[in-house]
Amino acid sequence: MGVGKSVADSGRVSPGSEYVLVEMTTEEHLAELRRRILVSLAALAAGTAVGWFFVPALLDRFAEDAGGPFVFVAPAEAFTSYLKMALMIGTGLASPVIVLEAWKFVLPALFPHERRLLGRYLPASLALFAAGIAFAYFGVYPVALRFLLGFGSDELRPVLAVGRFVTFFVSVTLPFGLVFQLPLALLILVRMGTVTAAGLRRLRKFVYVLAFVVGAVLTPPDAVTQVMMGVSLILMYELTLWSVRKGNKEHGR
Repeated sequence: MGVGKSVADSGRVSPGSEYVLVEMTTEEHLAELRRRILVSLAALAAGTAVGWFFVPALLDRFAEDAGGPFVFVAPAEAFTSYLKMALMIGTGLASPVIVLEAWKFVLPALFPHERRLLGRYLPASLALFAAGIAFAYFGVYPVALRFLLGFGSDELRPVLAVGRFVTFFVSVTLPFGLVFQLPLALLILVRMGTVTAAGLRRLRKFVYVLAFVVGAVLTPPDAVTQVMMGVSLILMYELTLWSVRKGNKEHGR
């Protein structure tokens, strides 16, 4: 199994060559992968340990959003909820290390043009993921929570279990980070020549329907979150289509 390395990385210099191929055995690949995984897990464990101390503040914020204290309905629910929230915070703290380790693992196997392509789109992918999470947290989550709790009354008062609330929070925010990758995925497909602006226009009606199907599958079963995700996907699709058409006009296509 061969892994490519640049001349600078390998230390070899061959006349007129900017890229050489260095052979690595399967065992060497597995050892390298194991080392990267262990470093990532160590970073995640450290981030989770730090996140544990921020859980009470996060719980206070959740309780404020929910309008009252939580309960737990199983002996281990409080502990597992603490652990989930600590892991959630730890993942955010450890994400730079995890991304860096993944980059270092795949980097030697990439040709120069592949490195440039990945180096160009990876920061954009991370930025879009963060933007999706931020949009969900500040825009979707409070609206969906107010809508759902608005069905409470004197005869029907909400008593929220902490474990289910954490699950609700994750199911509302995380999918938006994933679906915000749509513009980048479409731009890459256009750049590769897989699709064109005309092809994207022809798919518009299908995408509109699919957007709400995706919203129904990825979000909790409430109309507000599903509609907001569907509308977000449609807006991102139209924005990408506009960007592609504008780029084609600038290049005279």
